[in-house]
Amino acid sequence: MGPVWRLVKGEKDMCHRCGKEIVDFPAVGRVVDWTFHPQEKYCWECYRYVAPFVDEISPQSETPFQPVTKPAIP
Repeated sequence: MGPVWRLVKGEKDMCHRCGKEIVDFPAVGRVVDWTFHPQEKYCWECYRYVAPFVDEISPQSETPFQPVTKPAIP
């Protein structure tokens, strides 16, 4: 699955871009087994800067969907 944005609440971490300590932050990452795994985390100031370019951050999926090899209904 491609990149997914999520608001992470109740966690403390560091901003990926400026290094500032953040709480309740937007993050981009991957969903694996119904669990969100953040790869990049941003403070709100950096997110405002990055927001117009969100489509350019990881535009390609790391593991794209595999083509269907046989029909679902036999």
